Amino acid sequence: MSSNLYSIGLSGLQSSTARISTTGQNTANVDTEGYSRQKTSTVSIEGGGVRIQDTGRVVNQYMNQQVWSDSSDYHYYDSYRSMMSSFDSIFGEDSVSLTSYIGDAFSELQTANSDPTDSSARANAYSNFREMVAQYNELASYVRDQDSLAKDNVVKSVSTANNITSQIAELNAQIFKFESATGGTANELRDNQEQLVKELSSHLDVKVRYDDNNLMTVNLASGQPLVLQDRNNALQLTTNSDDPDKALAVKLNFGKYSVGVPSDDLGGSIGGLVAFRNEFIPSAERMLGQQALVLADTMNEQNKLGLDANGEYGNNLFSVGQIDVAASGDNRRTSDSVDVKLTSGAADEITTDTYELVMTSNTAFKIVTYDQSGRISDESDVVDTATATPNANGYFEVDGLGIEIQLTGANYTTGDKFQFAPTKNAAATLSLSARSGDDFALSAPIEVSSADSNLSDVSISISSVSNTDSSDSAFTQTGGLYPSAPQELFFTASDTVEIRDANGNVLDTLTNITDYSNLLGQSTVLSTAPNTPPGYDVSLNGTPRAGDSFSIAFNASGESDNYNGLKLASLQNQASVGGERTYSEAFTALVTEIGSVSASLATNATSSEVVMNKSVAARDEVSAVSLDEEAVNLLRFQQSYSASAQILTAAQSTFATLISALR
Repeated sequence: MSSNLYSIGLSGLQSSTARISTTGQNTANVDTEGYSRQKTSTVSIEGGGVRIQDTGRVVNQYMNQQVWSDSSDYHYYDSYRSMMSSFDSIFGEDSVSLTSYIGDAFSELQTANSDPTDSSARANAYSNFREMVAQYNELASYVRDQDSLAKDNVVKSVSTANNITSQIAELNAQIFKFESATGGTANELRDNQEQLVKELSSHLDVKVRYDDNNLMTVNLASGQPLVLQDRNNALQLTTNSDDPDKALAVKLNFGKYSVGVPSDDLGGSIGGLVAFRNEFIPSAERMLGQQALVLADTMNEQNKLGLDANGEYGNNLFSVGQIDVAASGDNRRTSDSVDVKLTSGAADEITTDTYELVMTSNTAFKIVTYDQSGRISDESDVVDTATATPNANGYFEVDGLGIEIQLTGANYTTGDKFQFAPTKNAAATLSLSARSGDDFALSAPIEVSSADSNLSDVSISISSVSNTDSSDSAFTQTGGLYPSAPQELFFTASDTVEIRDANGNVLDTLTNITDYSNLLGQSTVLSTAPNTPPGYDVSLNGTPRAGDSFSIAFNASGESDNYNGLKLASLQNQASVGGERTYSEAFTALVTEIGSVSASLATNATSSEVVMNKSVAARDEVSAVSLDEEAVNLLRFQQSYSASAQILTAAQSTFATLISALR
């Protein structure tokens, strides 16, 4: 009996000692990050006494997984938000706003219109347009810098994630070795492993499972394994060469092959940075580029319709760089290429979409456009280069899309594809082609007048100038009007007019006139082949009388004329960007988009942080060390130890009494 009592007391002492030791370990690690409190479990021994079963961690794997998932969500929004906040602060700043630069440039252009002969006013306008162009370049450069910064951060995060998964795999090996040799649980190693997973979850959305050996398996949210036992699969960052934006992509390297990881499933800071780089950066770059393209095209086209300070036809005021085209890696011959140009005067048709040229045969193609979500937004008719007629530059125009295509290879195959984004580099490559303020074509190329002998006081005015190209208008290449061009309106009656050329020949007669605006446009003869539309039109402000005559002539001495200058200035208020917005409104739309995205991300980051903190608190209620609880346990186990010692004392006393009795 005393022997059994002795065993009971001794096992009680051992159990209490183990529990006191566990309590001390918990107390010592109260502030250790990632530490899970431990608990010593015991079982009763048949015949009396207690046996220490195990000292294990108090954890709830469901709660741990929730902490990791919520951490991934928070860091996704926080990394995206941190990049966007920089955008918001820059683009929202009035001092760098393109709206101000555009306003100042066109204000100075209006000043120059007040006196087209004032060279200093022209110089001021030129200087302000140069500053406006520089600001487009500056903002485009900032977008590209943020692009590079995001990519650098992704590279660092991927490297960190690979290092973490390597450590987790190494810990798996250590845990297996320790637990196989001792039969116990590698508590501290498992704590370290879970802490590494928490750190990994800030970079990626990961799911954790345990295999038959209770070793950790780490998978991406999309299912691909990052860690299997003592081996980790490294992440690789790549770019899509077929994509004009060179979108970032992540692959998982399995040694002999790699598997792509869906960017939408990455999560964490890597997912946020990739989304920022692949979604927002192209959108901002293209919206800015669209504005630059439209401004350059509309200003260039209008400037060509006037005369500059030297009395010469206006030239392009702006230029943009070439459109980069990416050939698909699946094309039969990657050496075959495509040249793309914007159709002059059709910039309002250009969108921020990605354009894809698809060969439908070895000579025919069509254009398919995709929006930022990858959905088809438009599709052109098929253009067959074997039967279609190219323009004077050898390009084939694609109706409705504002672009011209030239195939520069010779061995295209059905299914070959080429992608490009016309607006991508436009803001970065926008430049001022004009050499000075004298290049602003402020004057009209024609002048109109009423004959002194007219019986009415009706006056004539220029209603439009639409074309000054000598190949298909009334204007000569060297400056002047062709003799066969309309140059006189002679009314034989108040509602009948003869349209005459320079030699008095009647080109057409209009009768029963009720509307005296755009008179040349009312002639079907002038606009019907083989005649060439003159490229200009005139209007009268009233009803003339028989015998009235009005002349049209080349504006050889009209340097003080501001007809075309007013047209140039009016472009500021025309909804030409996408056919919906003015130059300034388009930039405001970009700023609004940036602000909206930033605000949404800030809200999501705040709410996801709250959720993450609640998950951490719920996990800590189960696994974290409570000093109050440990103090109670310490007191309880000390008392248990003392009681077990008393049992030993009683057993010894009993045994001594029995020995004495036997003597």
